[in-house]
Amino acid sequence: MSRITRPRQCPPRVGLRIWAAATATAGAVIMVRPQAVSRLVSGTGSTPDAAVVRVLGGRQLLQGAAVLIRPAPALIIGALAVDVLHATSMVAAALIWPGYRRAALTSAAVAAASAVAGALVLSGAPR
Repeated sequence: MSRITRPRQCPPRVGLRIWAAATATAGAVIMVRPQAVSRLVSGTGSTPDAAVVRVLGGRQLLQGAAVLIRPAPALIIGALAVDVLHATSMVAAALIWPGYRRAALTSAAVAAASAVAGALVLSGAPR
């Protein structure tokens, strides 16, 4: 007599963990070394204040850690929305404050890339 077994619960996708860990790691680096990150992304333009950079790094650290701890679809969608809002706000900042254009557009590009990566991971995540 064959025995019918239920499939085991799939562990969270590796891609999701990598995305969340990369987000958290980037946030931690930004929080610890805000001046270095500011100089790196600003080029010859003005460098953003370290406090502002730390807040943005804290947002990334919190977002990545939350998704690592609880990789629920609703939380992932929320993280994607925050990335999209951040990217949009940085494009607006680049237009309003031309001296910070390069830093703002770099931040926008990173947030947009994170949103795309998260969306790709979410689309392949088990429901």
